[in-house]
Amino acid sequence: ARSGWKPRKVAFSRNLGITPVDPEVAKVVEAAARRFEDAGVIVEEAHPDLSEAHECFQVQRALAFATGMKPLLDAHRDKLKPEVIWNIEKGLALTADDVVKADHQRAAMFQRTLAFFDDYDLLLTPATIVSPYPVEQRYVEQCDGHTFDTYIDWLAIVYAITNVCAPALSIPAGFTAEDLPVGIQIIGRPNCDGQVLAGGKLLESVLNLSGMV
Repeated sequence: ARSGWKPRKVAFSRNLGITPVDPEVAKVVEAAARRFEDAGVIVEEAHPDLSEAHECFQVQRALAFATGMKPLLDAHRDKLKPEVIWNIEKGLALTADDVVKADHQRAAMFQRTLAFFDDYDLLLTPATIVSPYPVEQRYVEQCDGHTFDTYIDWLAIVYAITNVCAPALSIPAGFTAEDLPVGIQIIGRPNCDGQVLAGGKLLESVLNLSGMV
């Protein structure tokens, strides 16, 4: 983070092309991303093709749940949340073809992401698609007029990045009109964690939000 490295060109995406985002959150994050220009960095709107992220992640998450949690389901079903039960059972119902397809999708997205980072040093997106919501709410069911099919769909803006093994961090980007915090996700090329940290430090210094918290 103290290396002094500075990106030459970064990409900004409101939604990675795969998810709704609350308009106010998108506005706050874009304003923060554009502040990279104050440091002489080129900022363009772009993102890699992650169109298979939903299908791929759903399968790979379900497989992990079934592999790791089936004994819990068998012994303690009454103690599990309905969402967890659903996810384990989804994994148990997968076919070999489902798993192979998801592996191929992940590999394809990974290669496209590597190619994307040949042109851009960092990718900037919202860290979450909504501002903080009531603690009583189990998960985000709707956003910007879109109703999600499952309890994890609202996390696509981050799980798509997990799928392609890219390092990422989140720092404060600003606040909504109701003074709720909004985060910006800073994403780098796989195995380039140091650039993510250095880019985060640079943007954090430009935004200088410490006095507003």
